[in-house]
Amino acid sequence: MGDVVIVRWWTGPHCQLCIASSSVLNEFHNEFGESGLKVVGFYHHKSHDPVNKEKIKLNVQSLGFQFPVAIDHKWQTLQSWWLNGGSRRFTSVTFLLDRNGVVRHVHPGGEYIKGDDAYKKIRGMIKILLGEKI
Repeated sequence: MGDVVIVRWWTGPHCQLCIASSSVLNEFHNEFGESGLKVVGFYHHKSHDPVNKEKIKLNVQSLGFQFPVAIDHKWQTLQSWWLNGGSRRFTSVTFLLDRNGVVRHVHPGGEYIKGDDAYKKIRGMIKILLGEKI
């Protein structure tokens, strides 16, 4: 049986939307990880400076991420998964995949914080997907 997966794109330490959502990602990882949820972060670089892996690691640590974070060089994955689909307002998009790898929910970017409607929707979908059988 596969895992339910959250994929969240985020950017550096100055993105307030990413910072606001980080505690929820940590919550989901901690609360549902043993039930089969995997959280994966994708860092996409928005600075004109070269990518600095050490700075990214420090940012990951400061946000308390205990889940894997990949670097999406030149936004290749973000382009393929999201931006090539049309005009999109945010790049901090979140995908929720079921145990078969099918995208079942997309949060189109921006923040979600504990208690808001987006948080409730994602949390509810996680519970539904974790309860489904393949």
